[in-house]
Amino acid sequence: MPSVPTLSYSGLNLSAQATSHMYGDGMDLLLVSSKRRKDDDCYLLVIPLSDRIPDMEIHPSEPHWLNDFSGVMKNVYGPVTAAKAIYEDEASYLIIISLPFVDLERVKVSWRNTLTHGVIKLSCVSTSGMQFIKRHDRTFKLTDPAPEHCPPGEFVREIPLSTRIPEDANIEAYHDGPGSVLEIVVPKLQIMPEEHEIRVCLRPKHVRNDLMLT
Repeated sequence: MPSVPTLSYSGLNLSAQATSHMYGDGMDLLLVSSKRRKDDDCYLLVIPLSDRIPDMEIHPSEPHWLNDFSGVMKNVYGPVTAAKAIYEDEASYLIIISLPFVDLERVKVSWRNTLTHGVIKLSCVSTSGMQFIKRHDRTFKLTDPAPEHCPPGEFVREIPLSTRIPEDANIEAYHDGPGSVLEIVVPKLQIMPEEHEIRVCLRPKHVRNDLMLT
C-alpha cells in the first residue's frame, strides 16, 4: 500500500468521527480529528486513486467546505460563532462580535490587563447543534454527519488589544436582541507626556563630590 501524505490544518473543529468525501475518480479526502494533541489538530489524509483529477481544483490545506462557496466567502477566515472585527479611533476600540445561536441573556464580558496589553474576555453559551429541534408540532433530528455550527455548551473567547485598558475604564457592551451582534466599546489608555521639575540647589559642604575635577 502506498504511503499516505499527511497535511495538518488546525483551523478545523471536527468531531472525532471520520468523514469521507469522494471527488469523482480522482481523489478520496478523509477528514480525521486527532485527540492526541492538546490543540486538537485535524489532519487531511489525501489518498490518490488516480493520476488524473477531473476538472476540479483541490486545496488540501483549506477547509473542506470552501469549495461550496464562491465570491467573497472564498477569502473569509475565522470562526462562525464569536467572529470579531476591531475598529478604533483616537479614544476607543469598537469590537463587533457575531453571536448566532448564542443565548445573549447569559453572555458575560470581562477584561484584564497584562504587562503589555488589555484582553477582553467573552463567556457564552451556544444553543446550536442540538440533536432535536421542534417547530410547531414537528420534531426534526440532526442527521448532518459534519455540522458546521458550534456544538451546544459553554465556550470562552479572549480578544487581545494592542494597548492596555485604563484601570478606571467604563466599558460598554450592547446588543439588539436574538440573532444580533454584540458591540463592545473599550476606552484606550491615554499616555500623556508629563513634565516634572527638578529642584536645583547648592551641594552641602559635608557631602563628598567624587565627580569634581582636580
